[in-house]
Amino acid sequence: MDKDVRQTAKDAFERLQLPVRVTLESLIRHVETIRRRPIVIVQSEKLTGKKICGLWIPREDADVVYHSATKGTLHRQQLILHELSHMVLRHDESVEASWQGVKVFQELSGEVVAKALARGDFRSDLEAAAEHLADLLAAAIRESSHEIYRYEAYFE
Repeated sequence: MDKDVRQTAKDAFERLQLPVRVTLESLIRHVETIRRRPIVIVQSEKLTGKKICGLWIPREDADVVYHSATKGTLHRQQLILHELSHMVLRHDESVEASWQGVKVFQELSGEVVAKALARGDFRSDLEAAAEHLADLLAAAIRESSHEIYRYEAYFE
């Protein structure tokens, strides 16, 4: 992964100014506040996890995150964190984004589908930055749940 991509993710993480204790739910609320719109999370059987595992569709009144069915909580969390990372990184405003039509969601208008941020190239800098930021967010969630075990830090 490119050094600039890592720095982009790290800078975005720091700008979030997350509290010491963070959960997936509190992070979703935090991003809703930043974006000034609700985030709706939907598990979709139409996403098989083979080509697309998660999809963020910024609609007029909400950000909708679709994710494939998962067998584990951590896998589901990572899929959601990846899509939240695209929001935090403001990839909906990027000219580099790979916007493609996604026909699996029949309930969406053609205009919304045409703007859907689909994963056209998993190796792009945008995807790498979103995945690195998702990893940083997952670590923050993981570390905040183990805070009681890090009591030695208070004595340093």
